[in-house]
Amino acid sequence: MKKIMKLLVYLVLILILIFSSSSIYVKLAEYKKADDIYEEIRGISAPNQDNRDDSEGNHSNENNRYKELTSINSDYRFWLKIENTNIDYPVVQSQDNQYYLKHDFNKNYLASGSIFMDYRNNFEEDNSVILYGHYMRNRTMFGELHQFKKEDFFNQNNLITIEYKDNKYIYEVFSTYVADFTHEDYLKINFKNEKDKKEYLNYIKNRSLYKKDIDLNANDHIITLFTCSYEFENARTIVHGKLISKQ
Repeated sequence: MKKIMKLLVYLVLILILIFSSSSIYVKLAEYKKADDIYEEIRGISAPNQDNRDDSEGNHSNENNRYKELTSINSDYRFWLKIENTNIDYPVVQSQDNQYYLKHDFNKNYLASGSIFMDYRNNFEEDNSVILYGHYMRNRTMFGELHQFKKEDFFNQNNLITIEYKDNKYIYEVFSTYVADFTHEDYLKINFKNEKDKKEYLNYIKNRSLYKKDIDLNANDHIITLFTCSYEFENARTIVHGKLISKQ
C-alpha cells in the first residue's frame, strides 16, 4: 500500500512539473509572439533618416508614419514613446474599452493586447486623454510604467512623447500613484466648467506619491496612463502628464 501511495505521489509531482513547464512555455511563447508583432510594426513605421523635416519645419516622418499605419488599421491614432523605458508603441482606439485588451494592432487575438485610447476620447478636441495598457511581467506594453513609482525615476523628468500626424506632443509627468479601480474619480475626460477642471487637476496632483513643482490650470492638456498593479485587490498604477510642448 505504501509503495502504491509513493507511486501516486510521484505521478502527481510529475504531472505538476509537466503542467508547470507547459504553462511557462505557453507564456514565453505569448511574450515572443507579442514582441515579434510590435517589432515588425516598428520596422514598418520607423522614420526614414533621409526624410528629414523640411525647411518650413513640417515633420514629414510623423505624417508618413500616421498614413502608413492608418492604412493598415484605421483604428490607429498616434505613436507613444516614454523616455528611458521600452514603451514605444502604436496607440489604437475602438468603440469600447474591451476589444484591444486582447487584440493586437492587426486585430488578431493576443493576450497582451494593445495600448489603446479611451473610446470616449477625441485626441484633437479633448484636453484630457486616457491611455490603457496591460502590465506584462516581461516589462512590455505598460510594464515599465511602474518605474514612475520610484522617486528617482519620477524626478528625472522622463518625458512622454506622442507623434500625431505632423506634430509631436511632449508631456511632463507630474503625478503618479496607485488607485482602486472601483473608484474611477481619477479618469475624467469631460468637465462641467473651469472650476470642475481645476478641482480635478488639484486632486490628481495632490494624490501623487511624490511632489513636483508644476503649475496647472484649466486650459492645460493632460494625458493619463493606466495599467494594472498588485499592491492590493483592484489596484491600478496611474501616471499623469501635462502637455508642455507641441512641435
